Amino acid sequence: MSKGDSQFCLAKYLYSESQRIFAELEKDKYLTIFTEKKEFAKKLAYYQGELIALHPFYELNGRILRLFCDLIVVFNGYKPIDYSACIDNQEYIQASIECVQLADTTKLENIIFNGLNL
Repeated sequence: MSKGDSQFCLAKYLYSESQRIFAELEKDKYLTIFTEKKEFAKKLAYYQGELIALHPFYELNGRILRLFCDLIVVFNGYKPIDYSACIDNQEYIQASIECVQLADTTKLENIIFNGLNL
């Protein structure tokens, strides 16, 4: 599956890649071991980037992924991530594209960090 110039995970690898990602997330104890906000945001951006590249659904991947990440942040004592500053101006979309095309989660990490609140 692709969108614009972004090529997502091939269907034949969805199962093995999702198994890898979620096993890694479990090993990281669902991010409970990352107690500093900056470190937590960086690690969550990594997982969000991996799941963006996985792109398992034909539609609604971004919304479902943001909801999933909100469940992780709430589990870790934060409020849901405030994405309001980056949705309307396409900043989140650009950060997602960079995750897939460049394997760079820097912009996504900044979005998460700025949107995280206790």
